Amino acid sequence: MDIRFLGGVDAIGRSALLVNGSLLLDYGLEGGTPVRTPPDVDPDAVVVSHAHLDHVGAVPSLLKGGRRPPIHWTPPTRELADLLARDTLKLQAGRYDRPFTRAEVGALGEASETHGYGEPFTAAGHEVTLFDAGHIPGSAHVLVDDGETRLLYTGDFHVADQRLLTGSTARPEADVVVCESTYADVTRGDRRETERRFARELRETVHRGGTVVVPAFAIGRTQEAMLVCAAHDIDCYVDGMGVAVAKRLRRTPGFLRDFEAFRSAMGNARFVTGGGARRNGSRGRTP
Repeated sequence: MDIRFLGGVDAIGRSALLVNGSLLLDYGLEGGTPVRTPPDVDPDAVVVSHAHLDHVGAVPSLLKGGRRPPIHWTPPTRELADLLARDTLKLQAGRYDRPFTRAEVGALGEASETHGYGEPFTAAGHEVTLFDAGHIPGSAHVLVDDGETRLLYTGDFHVADQRLLTGSTARPEADVVVCESTYADVTRGDRRETERRFARELRETVHRGGTVVVPAFAIGRTQEAMLVCAAHDIDCYVDGMGVAVAKRLRRTPGFLRDFEAFRSAMGNARFVTGGGARRNGSRGRTP
């Protein structure tokens, strides 16, 4: 098996791994101005581990010039990749060096093939199986078998339970493992104590007449914060892309740990849809 790293090895961003010259695993963006993509490549098929920009952000550019390599991913990754691509175009509006075009984003639907966890499929002559990675909804470990070597590409993963997701327990046998290690040297505190402290500080701040702004990634972290607030009976407003992400996750209930708890959290949250609602939220008022 020939494995070539096209990005993501010595920096966060542009994750891309080419297997046997034909199967591409992820194709991400690296932030900055302008954004940077991995080297141009024309694969026979693509498998995407999860919908964060550093792993999926450049995928639409693979469809330029009428190219249509099949793109394999889970249903949530498909939903969220489309949302991220459209947001990228909005942020890059007016620039001559945008990483892809609106037409290429529209072509994602033509190339998309979705799969559940543990369902083997064929991509560029390889047998591929996705396993739950526990990172964000739809995130996957990717097991690739070319008949001689079994490669496990972990993507980003999380082994502890969250309110939104169950931690990854998949440990498929492999000859070679390519492991995400961005936070490998970070030690986390006890999850339950961290959550209790977070909820306590929210309540104390609001009780004193303050307003808390919680910056969080739109995919995964925002929905986790919603669930924590609902579990502790704390009102919250949700703004930005986190609103659209929450609504799209309702379409893929089987990829969440507890869909009823998620629905309850959505009912507890107030979604900001305009300037008036944003001003009310900043003042702690109900709409």
